[in-house]
Amino acid sequence: MKAPEVLQILSEKCRVKHLSYATEKSYRSWAQSYIRALPKYPTAWPSEKKAEAFLTGLAQRDVAAATQNQALNAIAFLYKDVLGTPLGTVDALRVRRPATVREALSVDEVRALLSAMPEVADATACLVGRLLYGCGLRVSEPLELRIKDVDLDGARLTIRSAKGNKDRVVPLPQCVLGEMEAQLRVARAVLKSDAESGLPVAMPTLLAAKYPKAAMQEPWAWVFPAHAPSRHPRTGERIRWRLHEVTIQRAVRAAAAKAGIAVRVTPHVLRHSYATHAHASGAPARDLQEVLGHGKLETTMRYLKPSFGIQSPLDALAAGR
Repeated sequence: MKAPEVLQILSEKCRVKHLSYATEKSYRSWAQSYIRALPKYPTAWPSEKKAEAFLTGLAQRDVAAATQNQALNAIAFLYKDVLGTPLGTVDALRVRRPATVREALSVDEVRALLSAMPEVADATACLVGRLLYGCGLRVSEPLELRIKDVDLDGARLTIRSAKGNKDRVVPLPQCVLGEMEAQLRVARAVLKSDAESGLPVAMPTLLAAKYPKAAMQEPWAWVFPAHAPSRHPRTGERIRWRLHEVTIQRAVRAAAAKAGIAVRVTPHVLRHSYATHAHASGAPARDLQEVLGHGKLETTMRYLKPSFGIQSPLDALAAGR
């Protein structure tokens, strides 16, 4: 098969497996880079050795560990799901992921950042920022909410198909219930206007074909709709998409600068801060694991900043104890 045909099949396989459009783009890009590199390797080499050479080349270029892992996943998908010949063991030079300290803001810094957001962003972005910290969410998770995922009476949100393709329920802070109710009124108004003009909301994967009317119905409307219609990246159809992550990222950075916070602040820092502050207030690590959506407790523990409540034995010695 020629490269364009291989890439087309790869896209089709991604869609059949309900992979996100971002994953599809990433896999296509890496597959294209790998296919272009193949002529450099001896034809007699087995596929595993060619993949090893490509991935080792990435390591020698000092790419991040996550970048090399992404390339490996894409190549493995190419061989298994597109070419039908799964790779064996790939023993490439691997990039080691450095041990990093998860940064969390102090309570005062979070207060200052959230107070500064109304000065640099609209009410919608401010509410999303409060949800990131108030629920410990990844930046895409509140933006992916549909009206059906918000339970104001039960004060909870259902996060659908999050990292690892897992659903979870998170408690909704009481202090944002009024703001969420107002945002739902905005979402319903946008839906009503779009329905009158025949503009559908973007639907998950194949549900648009299975339930053609759902794209105009309230349960599937975005809680945080984009300000303007756009074209679906796969079908070219004119649709209503959700608010983009970049909008929130820019708002958080601008608010941090406005608040005079010296460290680099991203939306994910608010998630770390939620975990650290909730744990310091007595929340059990296991409960935080469920709310954060971590598969392993070890991942949750990396989010928690140590309290340093251990007394140095030198102080005890100095006190004569």
